[in-house]
Amino acid sequence: MVKRKPQYVKIKEYIIQNIEDEKYNENEQIESEHALCELFGVTRMTVRQALTELINENVIYSVPKVGSFVCKKSRFKSFDGLNSVTEDCAKKKEDCTSHVVLNELEEATALMKKEMALEDNKVWHVKRVRLVNGEPLCFEDDYCNYDLTGDIPLEVSSTSLFNHFENDLNLHIAFSDQQIDAVLAGEELGKYLQVDPVTPLLRVLSITCLHNGKCIEYGYTYYRVDKYTFNQVAYRRK
Repeated sequence: MVKRKPQYVKIKEYIIQNIEDEKYNENEQIESEHALCELFGVTRMTVRQALTELINENVIYSVPKVGSFVCKKSRFKSFDGLNSVTEDCAKKKEDCTSHVVLNELEEATALMKKEMALEDNKVWHVKRVRLVNGEPLCFEDDYCNYDLTGDIPLEVSSTSLFNHFENDLNLHIAFSDQQIDAVLAGEELGKYLQVDPVTPLLRVLSITCLHNGKCIEYGYTYYRVDKYTFNQVAYRRK
């Protein structure tokens, strides 16, 4: 038996989708509680549950006796699918560019060999700053399985690696095992992301695999938390 999605979750997803589709702009007021109640046929308590969660997630903010407004920080990444930064930006019609810091062949470390189950002892190392509309969003430090990718041209590292893997190399990406924690920027990342060295960053470790189970990419992405938020809908299971 398939469980139905709770109404408050549908309201949250509706508001988030409207923000991503730019139907609501930054600091723009969204529908009133009364309008949302009528639209979804629910009680005000259900609407308030959705709005409260969005406020806690820094998606919207509330002005007493006025209404709810879209936060300035309105760039999202959802956990319901595996998308690259380039793909996320394309969905929002934003300009995504890269500043490549490193693009070269290296000997794999013992950690790389273990985590990526490498047959070859070489990895292609890509370090780059991803910029959205000219502003630094994140820093990517990726190791690619050289046995699968071969040399990666600089012009490719400046765009989308996923697009290159799938469309140029005809490799089929299946999933990415991801772990998330927080770190301080430090001098190097602070310089590239244009933040103070003691600024906290959201760090995502991704181990990306093909349909045949082979690891094609292992690396960290460091996100500026003032520029990017992650959205997740969690369902309670017993």
